[in-house]
Amino acid sequence: MKNIHHLLIALALMGVSGCGDKTPAAPKETARGEAGHGAGDGHGHEEEPGHEDGGKEAAHEGEKGHEAGLLEIAPAAQRAAGIRTETLRRASVAETFQAMGRVMQDAQKPHHITAAGAGRLETLSVTLGQAVGAGAEVAVIKTPAGETLRAVAPHKGIVTAVHAAEGDQVTEMSFLVTITDVDPLWGVLDIPERSLDSVTPGQKAEIRTAAYPRAVFAGTVVSVSPEIDTLSRTVKARVSMANPDGRLKFGMFIDAAVHTGGYFQGVAVRADAVQNGPAGPFVFVKKSEGGFLPRPVETGREKDGLVEIKKGLAPGDKVVVEGAYLLKSEMMKAQMGEDEHAH
Repeated sequence: MKNIHHLLIALALMGVSGCGDKTPAAPKETARGEAGHGAGDGHGHEEEPGHEDGGKEAAHEGEKGHEAGLLEIAPAAQRAAGIRTETLRRASVAETFQAMGRVMQDAQKPHHITAAGAGRLETLSVTLGQAVGAGAEVAVIKTPAGETLRAVAPHKGIVTAVHAAEGDQVTEMSFLVTITDVDPLWGVLDIPERSLDSVTPGQKAEIRTAAYPRAVFAGTVVSVSPEIDTLSRTVKARVSMANPDGRLKFGMFIDAAVHTGGYFQGVAVRADAVQNGPAGPFVFVKKSEGGFLPRPVETGREKDGLVEIKKGLAPGDKVVVEGAYLLKSEMMKAQMGEDEHAH
């Protein structure tokens, strides 16, 4: 709201004008439009920032306001509204697909620690849920002969079960505690039937959870079940997940972005830059210090907050990536004003 308030004040003081057509026209098959094909077929035309206008921009400075659909906003108003642009470059974006799942406890390999000999359990050194390292003391046993024996953890992990209490009589076969290794953890993903062609063992995955929304855990697809659930039409895929600090817990729901190994190459913009209009999606291209032109685009795949642009843009274009919605609002106000004057 603060940015909108600043923009309205600044626009009132400095002026905003929209000229020409009310809505962006459909993409045209011009030499420039063909350059935008680079995102889909890899044959885009590399340009320097601002190359399209080049010397014409300087030669026709007085004609900028007459370019169809141009929205003019003073630089100070742009700063007040937080409008920011980025110069497009050719990019390579990894293809992924999303799958939901959960951390499984029954898939973990447990380590049952037994008493080192017969005698009385003098000390139990760990508690349920405690993290222990390899070689850490678990219990102390006093034998009938008065000898002291130590039971140690053979592996690092979490104590997931306690089978004895201090004072108990134990034998060398008695279970004292169970330790479960939680790094890596096993998870199970539910792969939709339509995505089966995209998943294979060995693929890398980025794992996220509701508990740690900013954290990304590395995972690897280990196996894919040969059976399909007849009700949900999904297949179980087992994934190994790195969990060095133990933040992932048994039973947690997980959201995985699985990398297929493919890439789409060409022009891509941030999803927030793409606006929807009556004629379809469009972006705002900066044409001069204070001029922005709505440019119709043909979009493709969307991955990790980026949208593939098949037509309408080329490397070198300066696109509004923050504040595009505010520009759209001002454009719509200008159009409404023109409609009122027309009637």
